[in-house]
Amino acid sequence: MHKVVIERPRWNPGPGKNGRRANLSDELLPKFEGIRRPHLQRKGLTDLLGPLKRWLQSQVGRPWNDVYSEACAVIKPDSIIRAHIKTHLLQFVERNTFMHHGKVCVLDSAYRGMGIIPVTDQRYGWNLFYVHPESGLLCATPQKSRKALRAERRTARANNFRWLDGHFALKQIDGIWFACQFRIVSLEGPFKAYDHAIGQHVGRGGLLRREGQYLHCISKRQLSRRELRRYELRNAPTLKAQSSIGCTCSRLKTALRLSAGRRFWVIGHCRLAVRVRPRATA
Repeated sequence: MHKVVIERPRWNPGPGKNGRRANLSDELLPKFEGIRRPHLQRKGLTDLLGPLKRWLQSQVGRPWNDVYSEACAVIKPDSIIRAHIKTHLLQFVERNTFMHHGKVCVLDSAYRGMGIIPVTDQRYGWNLFYVHPESGLLCATPQKSRKALRAERRTARANNFRWLDGHFALKQIDGIWFACQFRIVSLEGPFKAYDHAIGQHVGRGGLLRREGQYLHCISKRQLSRRELRRYELRNAPTLKAQSSIGCTCSRLKTALRLSAGRRFWVIGHCRLAVRVRPRATA
């Protein structure tokens, strides 16, 4: 299997036929030469992963332990090339699955991951197959067409972005709605600046485009509760900060808030809160 997936035929080195210098005269050929010397570019090493994917597709419905045992019987770890094939095999199969609310889910650990998501909602990665957590069978991940993906992106963009006028828009960033202010960027000269809507420095190609114009977000502001009710919007539920009262650590936390002639709090320990009233001095 490793030869089919990794090794390619010999490249033609140039003025020869089938990789040899058969079209040269005897006077131009060297008197003594090794067998491998005329083949300047020998076998290429490029990945041809189609046979490996088709083999995994033919094993759908079988226990993953049996499929992996058969693969390891052929792909023995006695060379770097065969170990490379096993790496691709494990990349294609998502094994760390679990049941969550009746669905097969995985933990999205990518950059800006969404946490626990269904295995069918993964956008990036090599996971064309997954192992069912209860039955242990190898299953195929249903693939979406490009048309369906474009339709989902348009729907998500319509739900997370709303124009107010030519320079102001409402955008949901990490589940929170913001009012963003845009300005038109000229097409002449280089451009690189910090975009508040994206959250990083981008060039002209990374900006938002509308009617053939590049728009740069120069500021953003979180919407208040009144504005959310006005535009009939709602922020996505986020994780709340853990209270220090329920913390079991033994560290000390000191917070002092003073007000002239009023009560103030002195917190000397995460489990102890003492209220003190200062006495008036003559």
